[in-house]
Amino acid sequence: MPELPIFSPDLQIGVYGRLKEIRKRLLVEALAKTIEGLKIPEIDSELNKYVKEKKLNKLATFAIRGEFFFPIPIIIRANPFLLGYYRLLYGISQKEMYNSTPYGKYYSKFKRLEEFGVIPDQVDPYVEDLCKSLIETGEVFVDYLDEVSVELINDLQLLTLGPQIRGGINTKIGSDATKESVNIIKKIVEPYIQLSTGKKIIIQNDSERQIKIEFLSDPDVKIEEMVNQKWVPKVAMEIKGGKDKSNVWNRIGEAEKSQLAAADYGFAHRWTILRVDVDTKKAINKSPSTTMFFNLDRIQNPNDPEYSKFRDNLSSILGIRIKDENMKNGCP
Repeated sequence: MPELPIFSPDLQIGVYGRLKEIRKRLLVEALAKTIEGLKIPEIDSELNKYVKEKKLNKLATFAIRGEFFFPIPIIIRANPFLLGYYRLLYGISQKEMYNSTPYGKYYSKFKRLEEFGVIPDQVDPYVEDLCKSLIETGEVFVDYLDEVSVELINDLQLLTLGPQIRGGINTKIGSDATKESVNIIKKIVEPYIQLSTGKKIIIQNDSERQIKIEFLSDPDVKIEEMVNQKWVPKVAMEIKGGKDKSNVWNRIGEAEKSQLAAADYGFAHRWTILRVDVDTKKAINKSPSTTMFFNLDRIQNPNDPEYSKFRDNLSSILGIRIKDENMKNGCP
């Protein structure tokens, strides 16, 4: 039997770190600390005002106070982050609540509460409406529960939170990988740069033609050359920064979708940059639209042959002479 591959725990390590932060900001621990700074009679007054007595009584039979299940203005104003507490409890994703969904046009104005812990002046008058709406959701939910406990609340929140944390970590992994690729490209083209912003580089090559290098998404890097007053597509790069070898073929499959679109757009050179080594033949089978594969860690090492391969191919396509430090020192 061949030796079994070892799974990487990198993603779960990231999840653990994020969970520690979120517990203090969005979960039961954060709510309990907020309650400590408020007056219980004032909390009770708002609970009785906004929540049906029958629902509060049901929670009381399980020794759970109403504010652990229902948002009220005094709680949200004391700690706006806690909007996320109730969102997670009711199983509402950030995308569903704040993005371009039927709900987003109503709730997007409240996103700053959860993300930054602040209530903009123009949003404050709507906090009561926000609480009333979510309380109705909570009242429907509590009717279906035959038990309620702090542990159950925490479990329900974590079930909603899991995909959110993983999505955030994957986004950061992708962002970090793109930044690393940007740095490599900048180093190669640096002597030719005419303009450099956060998302775009303009260079003039040895034929005095302008080249535009943009750092976007889908593709992650887009390179075009000005020909006869038109931008002509040259290179599209897809960057997949995940280190998990077991999921690399899924990432290559995702890259293929973007590379197909790039081919239709007219990019002759379509590169996919990965963070793990793969069998090239298998990779080509998974993404036949990719014209070259590179390893991100290897192309960051000036002494690695793959760095030279990346640098030489990019320089040739851009029409520039290699002027980096390694060439100055006579290294390959």
